[in-house]
Amino acid sequence: MDHLRAMRLFLRVAELGSLSAASTDLGYARGAASTIVAELERHLGVQLLERTTRRMRLTEDGARYLDRARRILAEVEELEDDIGAAERSPRGRLCVQMPPGIARIIVAPALPGFLAAHPEMELEILVRSDMPDFVGMRLDAAVILGPPPERDVVARPVTRLPMITVAAPAYLERAGVPKHPDDLARHACLPRLPRDATPPPPWHFRIGGRDVTIPVRGPLLFDSVEPAIAAARHGAGLLQLASYLVYSDIRAGRLVTVLDAFRPAGLPVHIVHPRHRLKPRKLRVFEDFLIGLDRGFRRQWNIRDTGAAPVTPSE
Repeated sequence: MDHLRAMRLFLRVAELGSLSAASTDLGYARGAASTIVAELERHLGVQLLERTTRRMRLTEDGARYLDRARRILAEVEELEDDIGAAERSPRGRLCVQMPPGIARIIVAPALPGFLAAHPEMELEILVRSDMPDFVGMRLDAAVILGPPPERDVVARPVTRLPMITVAAPAYLERAGVPKHPDDLARHACLPRLPRDATPPPPWHFRIGGRDVTIPVRGPLLFDSVEPAIAAARHGAGLLQLASYLVYSDIRAGRLVTVLDAFRPAGLPVHIVHPRHRLKPRKLRVFEDFLIGLDRGFRRQWNIRDTGAAPVTPSE
């Protein structure tokens, strides 16, 4: 029996909760997963799965086997990846989820160069803003905004994105320039539309050395940042967001920053992967690529730090 093959199959059966789905996912013939798992159970002398017509679940021995098999397969993958690494480029598929703005503005333009430097790699970029589903989406890693989850993942910091408040010159000419965050109560703001029935999230500022939240209201709410930026460009009101999303608008004069003296701390960005998996070399290379992109992006746009320094795009 091919033990590694059986381990890989059993891991996928446990992840998908279905023998037939695992067979299809791995390209095996119909019924192959059931045959291989039965052979594995005979070899081990224990039952790994309890099967009924309606459901399937791991036995206690199955859960123990799954935990050890997962670690063994991760170590095998890392060993195969690292042997001869100095003479060989990282190789294989890497599936990474990331938010739309980071994918479109920062990462995607640089991917041809990355693949030219690592021709044996294949990248799958899933553009989503929700929390990553590592098992269901077969993700290797995810780029997330904000603090990482406290459990089940290993996080590597990538950067802190400056947060700014902007408006179109036409709006500020009409409504006046806010001098203090308290002035927002008298302005049209463009808050984010929450996914549930809660009020729109407040905006963040730093006042007198303290982090302060200010509730905001306005006639327009969006659940996506792109239409909010478009509305702000045309004078709909004030908008607070990660600065990289509007650098080109600031440079072109379509938007200007306000309340620069009260900027909050930057929004943290991390790349995370499941804690139970070892980190293959191809993921380490991609992480280094992302951190290098951040440095290059800061040079391009003359970003001096991630806190309260004003945005001063390079000429």
